This record gives sequence, C-alpha cells and structure tokens, in this order.
Amino acid sequence: MARKLQIGLALGSGGARGLAHAGVLEALHEAGLQADFVAGTSMGSIVGGLYAQSPHPARVWKRLEAYVDNEDFASYWAPFVPRDEEEAHDPQSRLSGIFDYMQRKMIAVKTVTRPYMQEESRLRDPLAALFGPTGFEELEIPFAAVALDLISGRPEVYTQGPLIDGIYASSAIPAVFPPVEIDGKMICDGGGPFRVPVEAVREMGADLVIAVDIPAFEESKFTTGLDMILRSNTIARQRLNRFVCASADYVIRPNVTEFHWADFSAGEACRARGYAAARDAMPELLELIRWRESLAYRLKQRARGVLRMG
Repeated sequence: MARKLQIGLALGSGGARGLAHAGVLEALHEAGLQADFVAGTSMGSIVGGLYAQSPHPARVWKRLEAYVDNEDFASYWAPFVPRDEEEAHDPQSRLSGIFDYMQRKMIAVKTVTRPYMQEESRLRDPLAALFGPTGFEELEIPFAAVALDLISGRPEVYTQGPLIDGIYASSAIPAVFPPVEIDGKMICDGGGPFRVPVEAVREMGADLVIAVDIPAFEESKFTTGLDMILRSNTIARQRLNRFVCASADYVIRPNVTEFHWADFSAGEACRARGYAAARDAMPELLELIRWRESLAYRLKQRARGVLRMG
C-alpha cells in the first residue's frame, strides 16, 4: 500500500497577477488534490491564508472578488497602472489621463522623499475585514506567511499568532506601506528574495512541493531613470527566483505577463489563466504524485528490511 505524500503549496507574490492562484486552487480541487501545507508571499499569502482558513476554492474566489472590487481599494492602485496607448489618445479619456499622470508623478515624488506613502491602516483594515480575528492555530490547513527582514536580509516566517499580523507583514510593499518594526527587525513584503516560498513550505513538512510562480509584468517602455532601475531590479529578482523554483518538485506558471501588477480590474482574467495553466499541468502533476507515492512507500519498506534488493 503506497503512502500518501504530504503535499505543500508555495504561492508566490505578484500583486493583481497573483489572483491567478485562485484559478490554480480551483483546478487542483477538481483533480481531487488538497494541500497538506500552504505557504504564501505577498498576494500569495492573502490567497493562501483564505484557502488555509476555508479550503473551498469557490469560496476563496468569492471573498477575493469582494476584497479587490472594493471602490477604495481599486481607486488606490489604479494610478500605478500605465494607460493603454490608444486609450490615452481618446479625447474622452484625456482628462482622466492627465489626472492619472499627475497622480503617478506624485507617487514618484513621495517614493523618494518619505519612507512610505500610506498609513498602515490602509492595508491592515481591509485585511482585518477579510480575515477576521483568526489565529494561525485555528486554520484548517497549516499555513505560513513569508516576509523579509530588511535588517538581516533573512526571511520572517509567520506560523503562529494573529493571522492578520503575518499577512500584513508579508504584503507590506516597501515604500508603499510601513514595515513592521519589532525586536530590532524591519519586516516587509518578502516578494524580492522570497518570491515563491518553496523552502518555507518544505520546512513545514511537505514531501512534495508544488510552486505557483507568477511571472513578472514585462515592462518595455522606460520614461525615467527610476523605471530603468526598477526594471533592472526585476530582472535580478527573476534570475534568483529561477534558482528557488528549481528546488520545487513541480512548478505551475500562469501566463499573466501581459497584466500589470496593480491592475486589479484584470482579476477574473488572471484567475482564468491560473486555472488553465493548472488544468494543462494536471496529467503530468498527477503522474508525478503517483510515482512519488509509490517510490516513497518502497523506500520506507526497504528501510524496514521488508523489501529485498534485486
């Protein structure tokens, strides 16, 4: 009798593109797969936290939709999104285009003149409304939210205490929201060096890790030096991320590169791309799981002296 593998799910960061995780969860559910452990970074921590709280993909998506469709939430992120070239030349949209342009300029100024642009409550309050007063220990599936300590450069992995504390820390984008300062640490969004938390979910006890890697938005136009610096940084993070994902047992990469990280209006499209990517991967993934379960059982029996060599 084959031993059931303990499956770990590592959900990567990606902003709005990370809503593709909801589609991946739906495809896994249809295939009869449920993770035994979940770890998430940034948007991956939000989706992963919802799934760990109630492992029903349809319910996860419904709650996510309500979260990102909130008018205040959507209006805050809209100025980060570059306007479509044709739309920018449409006379009916020029006035709003000018307004968005001025907002983006103001964002750029704030980024280089102050440590962060928004108060903690701008992120924490919506997250508190989404998750409620839940602790990590109350979750149906063991879950870890992964963040970065800017002082030591090490991961900060939350697995205990109030769920909202870990998810806020994992989602606190540097320069946008204030980091968590505690015990000499300065903790923020872990999406730079710990974009896909493969190591964290492995350490939780997973035998097989399925990583969901959200590809970066491919910038092609750079109007300022800051744009070029950010693009260079993105390329460096992508190279590091390839090494991290290579340590996973299986990687699913939804095709969402065309969507901007702050374009939450594309949420349904991202979810659909995540579903399609996971569904297409399912035959190979299920075969890998069957093979690993069988191999794990044989190795265990061999260690007990039951299975003879040759």
